[in-house]
Amino acid sequence: MRALTGLTVGFPLRGAVSLVFALALTATAHAAERPEPLTVAQDDGAAEAPLPAAEESKKGRVFPPFRKRKKQRDATPEPAEAGPAAEQPDADGASPEDRPAAELPNEGIWEWVDRMEGEIPTEEQIEAIEERQEVEAEQLVFSDDLSGGDVPVTLYASPREHLKTDPLFLDLVDPAEFDIPIEINPEVEKWVRYFTTGSGRKHYARYLTRSSRYRPMMYRELDKAGLPRDLVYLSMIESGYNAHAYSHAAAAGLWQFIPSTGKLYDLRIDWWMDERRDPEESVHAAIAFLGELHDMFGDWRLAWGAYNGGPGRIRRATKKAGSKDFWVLSRGTYLHSETDNYVPKIMAAAIIGHHPERYGFTDIKYQEELVYDVVKVEGSVELEVLAKCAGTSVDEIKALNPALRRYATPPEGADVRVPRGKKDTFAAAVVNVPRSKRAEAVRHTVRRGETLGRIAAKYGTSVSEVSRANGLKNANRIYVGMSLRIPQNGSSPSVAAAKPTSKSDASPRTSSRPSSHTVRKGENLSGIASKYGLSASQLQSYNGLSSSKILVGQKLALSGKGGTSSSSSGTSTHVVRKGESLGTIAKRYGMSTAQLQKDNGIRNASHITVGQKLKVRGGSSSKSSSKSHTVQRGESLGKIATKYGCTVSELKSWNNLRTTTIQPGQKLVIKK
Repeated sequence: MRALTGLTVGFPLRGAVSLVFALALTATAHAAERPEPLTVAQDDGAAEAPLPAAEESKKGRVFPPFRKRKKQRDATPEPAEAGPAAEQPDADGASPEDRPAAELPNEGIWEWVDRMEGEIPTEEQIEAIEERQEVEAEQLVFSDDLSGGDVPVTLYASPREHLKTDPLFLDLVDPAEFDIPIEINPEVEKWVRYFTTGSGRKHYARYLTRSSRYRPMMYRELDKAGLPRDLVYLSMIESGYNAHAYSHAAAAGLWQFIPSTGKLYDLRIDWWMDERRDPEESVHAAIAFLGELHDMFGDWRLAWGAYNGGPGRIRRATKKAGSKDFWVLSRGTYLHSETDNYVPKIMAAAIIGHHPERYGFTDIKYQEELVYDVVKVEGSVELEVLAKCAGTSVDEIKALNPALRRYATPPEGADVRVPRGKKDTFAAAVVNVPRSKRAEAVRHTVRRGETLGRIAAKYGTSVSEVSRANGLKNANRIYVGMSLRIPQNGSSPSVAAAKPTSKSDASPRTSSRPSSHTVRKGENLSGIASKYGLSASQLQSYNGLSSSKILVGQKLALSGKGGTSSSSSGTSTHVVRKGESLGTIAKRYGMSTAQLQKDNGIRNASHITVGQKLKVRGGSSSKSSSKSHTVQRGESLGKIATKYGCTVSELKSWNNLRTTTIQPGQKLVIKK
């Protein structure tokens, strides 16, 4: 859940005016009870540097200042700022594509562009964000009303028959048919009522529609891990089975991982890819996380509470309350209201999901199961090229590969999913595509004052071509910081200059070129390369970059002299591996994170990519030694991995572990 300003400011939500009005009425009704404003932030909040698994909060949410807390300390909501102005014709009659790029607002849908490093949101992603906000706003109001509402007549055939039975059919619930704990109490009854009436019914129907796309795969993976199948309802509550769900707290995907937790469980999150959106990769991470939480607390209710609010908060709450009964905690003052409601929501979703027809969900148009073939693609290849090779559309390639964030696969290649039955023809077609035709575009980061018309003219192409290449439905919708794909047409001198193809083009007089360049706001690798008569690939090579991602303030070498492979004595190079963070790398070499950042010109500790080369002190990581660790009571693989500066997957590999389950007294090999 988010603060009121996060829900209303700058987002083009459908029906936003009526929603804000409804929330304002609710806030006014409680104003007398709330003399002082209060915004509660989880103390286990999201941090960019990974914390021990046992201490880290999953969400890092800021809770709404108008939430009804048990101590009646609610805040009066602040007036919302005006959102983006409605599109109006320019006074001077300028066409839409000639309007300057807008500045990113402090809050709103386009803040997503800034958070996602210039990634252009698709219509589907925008709808997912709007849907999530709508649900959170409605549930926020509903959670303060334990009485709920009336059951609609559609849930029973006859009023006379209705009098003979529970209108919510809770008397028919058999806990034995579930493999997770199911209880019937006022809290669960409240959320059953929400999901079967009013707007909650509309949302639950939408969730059911999507459920058939992902549940078969989830069931298979949960079965392999020996975990309850009904954990799929946690994903339903988290994301509504929407792989593009994205929260204001930067949680993403079907299981809503924040970046630090995702990286701790081996999800790749960088400029090119975000595996939190990948259905299979994210379910593997969720299984590992949930398994550790259940091992930690021995109770699924407490494990779910920890998934939502952080294991540290649950431990403190049980200690303070002197009880490990979740309902004792939720009815006291020990947890945030969101966590209080989280567990009964999962139970309610499962109760309805086992018998949807009982609650009148009989006209659901279920989506087809997500099926595909996987082909390893070498190097960076544009999505358009992949779509042609697969005989399908770019939209279909994006739908099958939601983890791909850009217009092409990463420079090191990727496993690409294609429609079932297209594997062989696709693989043969990709191999036959000349390297010069695999990525025929350059990237442009929108700067202040630029228009789509000027950008298109700079690269010798048209507004329509740029719009089509980037999926822009509206030529107005460009913002400062957005990363645009500029298609090459082979005749543009601007494009040729931005990406030279021959040595003579890329290597003018080096004597007039400075030794380094400090990246300024709005610059990109292609533009810098063009400025100094280099190619982007040369700059990447000189600076040990595995992608074209650069940061403001970063120093780039402009020649191949004295690269990053060595420097002064006592330093060496570390190549970032999947799942590593700056914190774990620093710990491995006995350095501080701040020193590692300083040595490598990194301003943001979370901005490192797989394959990136870092200068480190204290010797090469190739010198391998090992030690033994005896598992203590209460430890998890995540906590041990953090202690030794490695990843969970490395621990599993070193010790031939198939699951994350470990026992006190067990000895683990730790390699350094």
